Amino acid sequence: MQWEHVTYLYGLLVIPVLFMLFLLALRIRSRQMRRWGDQLLVQRMMEHFSLSRRWWKTILSLLALACFILALANLRMGSKREKVQAQSSEVIICFDVSRSMQAEDVKPDRLSRARILASQIIESLSGNKVGLIVFAGKAYVQMPLTVDSRAALMYLNTVNTDMVQTQGTAIGEALTAAKLVFDNGGESSGNNRAVILITDGESHDEDAPNAASELADMGVHIITIGVGTEKGAPIPMERNGGSDFKKDNQGNIVLSKLNESMLEELSNTGNGFYMNLSQGRAVVQQVEKEVSGLDKDSGQEYTFVEYRNHFQVFLLAGILLLLLEMLISEKGNKIIRRLLRTETTGQ
Repeated sequence: MQWEHVTYLYGLLVIPVLFMLFLLALRIRSRQMRRWGDQLLVQRMMEHFSLSRRWWKTILSLLALACFILALANLRMGSKREKVQAQSSEVIICFDVSRSMQAEDVKPDRLSRARILASQIIESLSGNKVGLIVFAGKAYVQMPLTVDSRAALMYLNTVNTDMVQTQGTAIGEALTAAKLVFDNGGESSGNNRAVILITDGESHDEDAPNAASELADMGVHIITIGVGTEKGAPIPMERNGGSDFKKDNQGNIVLSKLNESMLEELSNTGNGFYMNLSQGRAVVQQVEKEVSGLDKDSGQEYTFVEYRNHFQVFLLAGILLLLLEMLISEKGNKIIRRLLRTETTGQ
């Protein structure tokens, strides 16, 4: 059992906040009623108002909101297990999450387009072992090598420019991290490994060529994918609660430009190829072709788990709770009140 979109679960923190606001509103209303004057007169003016019904409406609304949040998070449970003989290569995606990836010379921005492309690549490599490394000024292993493409897509969905605080584009460190993953977590050797580097290449990292050479000596193919344009674009920043662009010490707006020459050099060193993200589906097809041409490891068995989505249960529960809340009136049912008034008058 697992949640597909874990980050949505943080939305549940809003519910106790809303409940506290509800209690505060009741307290303020109670104070105002005491200021109006005679308590008996106030009770007559509000004879049809029911505090208990208001409580029920609030509780049902909050429960419905919780159900909708759980539906977005999507509970998944394993429904099928089977063992298959692995025929796979090992591929590590190094994904640039530096602030320059927020530039909008490709729409809607570099990071969003790169994430879409990376998800298409992961889907095309289903059956191969895939790992994910994120980097900016530092590099971190986000996901070790795994044949679970769904898990890889889940980790990819969490990628953003705030996950690495140290800024920069440490391509060399990312390639070194990939080498360590192959050394410590890989089960293969030889010509069945590849690194896919997705970045704008805005780096003055002198370690990158050396790290690429070390990977090439291991037989690892290096595929580089450029994100952005040579013309470049400013880097959006948030300052004093507003939007601005990154500036240098003289106050001039800094343009982030794609460094294609360096990416081509790295791919040549690693016996791979370079392509620009703007080439779209052709990039995915070329990556798939390159990986399919690598040697395959068939010496291990892996367990696959098929998951069944259960968001429908929470969605239905949320809708039913919301409908029930709408049926409850704070002033009670008008028809019942009229019948009671008629009986009283008849007597």
